[in-house]
Formats: sequence, structure tokens, C-alpha cells
Amino acid sequence: MIYDVIIVGLGPAGISAAIYAKRSGLKTLVFESSMPGGLLNFTNVVNNYPGFINITGPDLAMKMLEHFNSFDVEFKNENVLDILDGEVKKVVTKSGEYEASNVIIATGRSRRSLNLPGEEALRGHGISYCAMCDGHFYKDKDVAVIGGGDSSLEEALYLAKIVKSVTIVIRGERLAGSPSLVEAVKRTDNIKIAFKKNVTELLSEEGSLRGVKLDSGETLDIEGMFVYIGFDPVLTFSTDLGLEKDRGYLLVDKDFETNVKGIYAVGDIIKKDLYQIISAEYEGASAASAIARKLTKKN
Repeated sequence: MIYDVIIVGLGPAGISAAIYAKRSGLKTLVFESSMPGGLLNFTNVVNNYPGFINITGPDLAMKMLEHFNSFDVEFKNENVLDILDGEVKKVVTKSGEYEASNVIIATGRSRRSLNLPGEEALRGHGISYCAMCDGHFYKDKDVAVIGGGDSSLEEALYLAKIVKSVTIVIRGERLAGSPSLVEAVKRTDNIKIAFKKNVTELLSEEGSLRGVKLDSGETLDIEGMFVYIGFDPVLTFSTDLGLEKDRGYLLVDKDFETNVKGIYAVGDIIKKDLYQIISAEYEGASAASAIARKLTKKN
């Protein structure tokens, strides 16, 4: 069977693309390697999404998934290993190859790590990238949050309700988050800020984090560290398709088609100015609609 479109990734952009593709009558197949919803599953609170004054990321992801499921779109919980170009595209997984006239890449991005020796081994043993997922493990303990943007400030405020103390470590001389978050952080008694500092070394004992060294020469005695220093695009296919990129992010045209005919990209994997849920959904809907128009003209 040759699908009209295969969508790789089931975050907000992929979900939107799948819904619009199905509504347009396209033969659609979707792949997702982990949890539908993408980074929403690791977001504490969403308060800028129209229709919900306040909703947790996982709750919003679940509502999107329920909407997706109502369209009965074919879905496989598999990791896509490769995409092969041709008049008919081939999407390769561990279980086989799937053919499609068009492919939409919606693989998003992942949180950036500090790339320090021992960091990988300490994941889940003191180092986390999701306060809402792991914060309860550090009840009444001292922790650090690395980064000074909105995500780090939101997570610091969330952690402050659970842990003994939070130290925000940032390399700059001011917090870069929104004014309301900065004010909330300043009003929270058990949050401290270490400006113009970087973590240079991880200190562990019996396989668990016990502290970090800073470039100032100080040592922070902490049992948990939550890292929020930006994102990296996720594009791990084996074959280099010759896709045009800017610092790893895919470049697309007004229809969200890449420079490779029939391969589209939407969501946080593309180079753009606004990385928001609502913009990702627009991109998914636009790409699916462009494919539907193209196939209608061809027929």
C-alpha cells in the first residue's frame, strides 16, 4: 500500500497534520517513537493556549491525543530509522518499510544537556530535564535549576513548593524570562540566584549526584539538578537526504515543504521565529492541506 502521507512525530504539529490529512480524505499513517504530545509531556503549566486559562502539559497532550484518536488515523508506536527519497518515499522502521507519496517530518526538538563528564550516568540519579516528572523525588532537599529563561523559571517555581531550596544558576547577569515569572521568582523565599556562573563539574557519591562545582570555585551541595539551557532539533535518520538546514533546523517554504520534493517539515524541527504550540498546529494543518491540494490537482 502506498499512503498519501506518512507523518513522523505526534506532537502538536504532527497531531494537527494528521487530523487535517484525515479530514481531507488522505490515506494517512503516523509514527511516534515515544509519548504522543512531545515536549508537552514535560511541561508543567501551559497558560498561553487559547481555550485553557491554565492546563498542565500532559493534560493538554492527552486532550490532543483524544481528538486525534477520534479520527481513527492509522498509528504505529515505532521509531523511524530512515527516510529514503524517490518518486515514492520509503519510511524505514525496525518492522519494515512503508511507502508514501509524501512525508511530513514532525520530530521536534529535545532539551539540551550540559555535556559534562558523568552527566549521562547521572540521568535519573540526580540529574533531570523535567521538574514535573521528577520533582517529587527531591522533597525537602536542596536542588539547582540551570538556565534563566521561561522554562527554567517555571520549573524553579514548581520545585520551590516541594524542595527545601532551589538555586538558579545562570551564566548571564540577569534572568531572561518574562517579567511576571521574574517577579514571582524574586518573591519566593526559598529560591536563590547565582548570576554569571557555570557548572563545570558534577560531584557524585555511590552513583548519585551530591553536588556541583562552579567556575567561580564554589561548590553547591545539592542532590538534584534540573537542566533548562535550550533545545536541539531531533533528526536522527540514517540517510542524508540533502535537506537544507540552519544549525540543524530544517528550512521550508510557505507550504512547509523542504527543498526535497514531497518531504515536508513542521513544528519545532523547522527554522522559525515562534516556537509555540499554536504555531506548530498551524504548520501541521498547512502542510497537510498543501498535500491535499497537490494530490487533488494531480488527480
